[in-house]
Amino acid sequence: MLKFVHVLGAILIGAGLIGVRISDPRLRQIRELPRVADAIRNIAAFYDGVAVPGAFLLLASVTRLIVRFFQWERP
Repeated sequence: MLKFVHVLGAILIGAGLIGVRISDPRLRQIRELPRVADAIRNIAAFYDGVAVPGAFLLLASVTRLIVRFFQWERP
């Protein structure tokens, strides 16, 4: 289960960053202010809604995997 959470976190980070990467060039081509605001909201949704939670999942799972691997758990 821990490895699944770890892989899920990596997939979420990748998906969020790909979404930001695809949305950024489109944002740079827009000249109307309301459309710019919508594009920025989309980028923020990819970043804050997908990439950051994936990073937290990855951080938590890798920390737990390291503790388990080196047997630093209390008896």
